[in-house]
Amino acid sequence: MKSLLFLSFFIFLLGCDDGVKDEIYNENNTSVSGGVVYNTDEQPINGLYRVYYPDGTVKMEIQSKNGKPDGNGRFYNEDGELYFQGTFTDGKPNGTVYNYYADGSVHNEMNYADGVKQGAQKSYDKDGKLMVEVIFQDGEPVSGYAIIKDEKTEFSAEELAELK
Repeated sequence: MKSLLFLSFFIFLLGCDDGVKDEIYNENNTSVSGGVVYNTDEQPINGLYRVYYPDGTVKMEIQSKNGKPDGNGRFYNEDGELYFQGTFTDGKPNGTVYNYYADGSVHNEMNYADGVKQGAQKSYDKDGKLMVEVIFQDGEPVSGYAIIKDEKTEFSAEELAELK
């Protein structure tokens, strides 16, 4: 759930437009406004875009088109370990995106079609065992279950409604 919240927050940030350009620490001295990344000439970024931690470690690298994520994207923690990767189209996740534990094993596997949850969304424990699976159809959860103490428990309609 934490990873789903992170991705939702990330997508929310991409769509925000408060009229203020926030400065971000990166290789191009770019700015962000309305979910679009601009270079110093106030032109939307095209191509590989990177953001760094203050110590110079890569925080994010993503392909961009017209200032929006478009292509492969990767996010790293302060130790340089990959914790998120996925593909974007016109600023929206598209296809399967992954969140990782610090050891590199998959924590969450999420599927999107043009920014909308579609198909199986899965969460794994640190040993790689499937713990939660929720099936989405056009952004709506239609079924799902959790495995608790090796017992599969189906989600109720009320529980599924909370996952929107």
